[in-house]
Amino acid sequence: MQGFSRLVDKVKDKAAEIRAEIAEAAAAPALGPASSSAGGASASAVGQLVSQQLDTPEAAQAAGARQLGLHLCGHDVEGVSIAGQNNTRPASLHPPAPRSFQATLAAAAPACVQETCIILPRLRVAFDVGRCPQLLGMDPARYVVHPHYVDRLHQLLALCKDLEGGSPPLMYDITPLQTGEEITLPSGHIGYLLYSYRKKLKAELVGRSQEEIRALRAAGQEVTDTYQIPEVAFTGDTSGALFEDPATPADLYRAKLLIVELTFVDETVSFEQARERGHMHVADLVAHAHKFHNEAILLIHFSARYTRAQILAALEANMPPSLRSKCVPFLNGFA
Repeated sequence: MQGFSRLVDKVKDKAAEIRAEIAEAAAAPALGPASSSAGGASASAVGQLVSQQLDTPEAAQAAGARQLGLHLCGHDVEGVSIAGQNNTRPASLHPPAPRSFQATLAAAAPACVQETCIILPRLRVAFDVGRCPQLLGMDPARYVVHPHYVDRLHQLLALCKDLEGGSPPLMYDITPLQTGEEITLPSGHIGYLLYSYRKKLKAELVGRSQEEIRALRAAGQEVTDTYQIPEVAFTGDTSGALFEDPATPADLYRAKLLIVELTFVDETVSFEQARERGHMHVADLVAHAHKFHNEAILLIHFSARYTRAQILAALEANMPPSLRSKCVPFLNGFA
């Protein structure tokens, strides 16, 4: 019993230490929208502005405590995404070539990862959930995975429920998604390209009085057109072949916010090695920079071999200014 009591005391001490670190990081100045720090600067400068905010002792402290949050293109971004140092997938985990955009998005959590979960709180969406403590206490989670992983995920969640003693009950739904299929999320967004829907008065009705429009609506006539606007695109853990695949949706390049898992940022791992391992290299972004019409590109999932200073320096050195200006590195967890 004495040994057990000492163990409990150690756990309590460690918990108090972690709470103190989190409280200290939370007290650091918050990083708000990039535009507010530059008097309404253009979207094309968002990456440079936010990166300047990231390159501060306060931001480093918040990132180290995994409390760093960003605001890009009207969306809050939270979470953490750190790739492993080896970054070599077992051959059995490679999906069949070519790796289409849909195949990338339908894949399960990536191999060779330390921890990953990118959370968009306002949209109530979490991408790439490899670790997501914020899900606790929320509405029942919906896991969208390739059919190959459905039974395995059921087994994993059953084990988690058993380890937690079944209280509180673990509520979830598992939705299988084949390559090329689409689903509509409860929030009204589609797949891993998230869209907003806007209604606009039909062109032929512009100038009509409110009374006329109400009468047409009462008679059952549709008086508005619905527009689908790509808000967020998430690439998943894939190689630069994604940008060469003609099947990649054009909206990937038009979404306001593009989230890219950029594992390698310099030549410590070459472009060829990154392609062979199925990961993204900074050279891939540079080669296809002309395609990105996004307002901002959030870069996540850097290899754990890098420090935050190395990541920032490599992006400055290896990206042309026009691309660098819209790229924002997500550095939670990097010292």
